[in-house]
Amino acid sequence: MKKIKFKCWVENDGGKFYGPGPNELIKQIQKEGSLSKAAGKMNMSYRKAWDIVQRLNDNSGELFVILKKGGQHGGGAEVTSYALEVMREYEKMEKHFCELAKEQNEFIKLLK
Repeated sequence: MKKIKFKCWVENDGGKFYGPGPNELIKQIQKEGSLSKAAGKMNMSYRKAWDIVQRLNDNSGELFVILKKGGQHGGGAEVTSYALEVMREYEKMEKHFCELAKEQNEFIKLLK
């Protein structure tokens, strides 16, 4: 069965800024409370996850994630309310695009 698939992301100065990967990373950080645990859940290196968080924090008007250094009681990561709002809106947009793609039955029929 044929269906339309897409990936949607936001670019900033020609580079990817926010999309499916960063969205999932934010979701996992929120769930785990830790950047390293979130990276592990996504089979991503800690360094790559850290780079994504830094890019989000550095290229936005507000912080996405507050990283807390380790120590005697361990570190952690806190997702900001701003990041949660961005995540909700991104997922709402994705849902809208999926619904739009499902409506394109005539195009799919042409492809037999």
